Amino acid sequence: MGTGARKPAGQGGKRLTTQYRTVQLPEDLCREAETWLAGRFENLEAMLSFLMREVIRDDASKLDQAEEELVQQRLRELGYI
Repeated sequence: MGTGARKPAGQGGKRLTTQYRTVQLPEDLCREAETWLAGRFENLEAMLSFLMREVIRDDASKLDQAEEELVQQRLRELGYI
């Protein structure tokens, strides 16, 4: 993962770029992850990107669920449900 590297991506006729960061991880952890991911992901960066997106998506989903429960509780308190 190189600092400042850009990858072009097209969307609706616009040319978008994605900037990348360099992340330092323990070598033994990286080796274990690469062994574990053998054949599942193209490389360690692809695996980490996938996992980070999943964590963010799951957290957003949990927030949505918590908000929905709060709204339902408030509607109950007001006598609507």
